[in-house]
Amino acid sequence: MENFTKVVRIGTAKDYGYTPYSVFCKIKYVDGRLSITGVEGPTQDGNARGSCGQISKPENWLVLADGWTMERINEFWGIWNRWHLNDMRAGSKVQEDYLRANPVSYKYPESHYEVASRALADAGLNPDTDGYKYGHARKTEEVPTEVLEFLKSLPDADRTPAWV
Repeated sequence: MENFTKVVRIGTAKDYGYTPYSVFCKIKYVDGRLSITGVEGPTQDGNARGSCGQISKPENWLVLADGWTMERINEFWGIWNRWHLNDMRAGSKVQEDYLRANPVSYKYPESHYEVASRALADAGLNPDTDGYKYGHARKTEEVPTEVLEFLKSLPDADRTPAWV
């Protein structure tokens, strides 16, 4: 798949003070790496009214931008959660598949790494069948073509955010 960059505006949400703001996301696929970042209410001075980077899906949508539906938003957020930074996986495919099917929970001062490592060891997957120990390298998981096609098909932003 060829490299691409796309900016989308999903719509207008409202903050807890009920002030509307636009939600923009930037999708980059370069040399096999997928990165998705968001900005809630970007301002002209480079700041934002809400979060930047790995934002949460707003729950208080007022108006969706043209071409967006709640179904499309949910699919987009699912892809974001599943495929963002696909070149920085801590586990092998079998380990990552196991952890997706058996999510671990942890509380500070424990770390995800420690809890995931124990869960994988208990399942006989740390090290895995190829001898790979969880977290000892960054693994790349290829993004499926249909995921990239979906992202490319999203409507372009109908407004230009200040940071573009």
